[in-house]
Amino acid sequence: MEPTILVIEHDPDLGRLFESMLELEGYRVTLARDLPAAQDALAVNEPDLIVFDWQLSNTAGYPWVNKMRSGARTAHIPIVLVCGAMPPRQVYEMLGNAGVTMIEKPFDLLVFTRHVAALLHPRTRVLGAA
Repeated sequence: MEPTILVIEHDPDLGRLFESMLELEGYRVTLARDLPAAQDALAVNEPDLIVFDWQLSNTAGYPWVNKMRSGARTAHIPIVLVCGAMPPRQVYEMLGNAGVTMIEKPFDLLVFTRHVAALLHPRTRVLGAA
């Protein structure tokens, strides 16, 4: 069974790009345009990974990520934050300490898919690992 990724992206074009790119890599993708839609998707199906746009509808991303990290049902789900600009240093450090991967836009699609693969398949992070 292929891993499921929840993509939270308000920009329709970027959302479709994430969806197409990740589906080509063999993942099932659920696309949410805002946090209420993401919460609805989380209530229906637990994803294996969340890709989250930091600037989502002018909503501060840290409180939402903190909620995911402190919830018993969602604390283990890896999160990739895609940022138009990196968050302030204090927030960046808090997110890093929470195990959140951050990628700044614009980004290389190959690098992005490698981050996703490493988070979903941690045993293959080391070259030659089976």
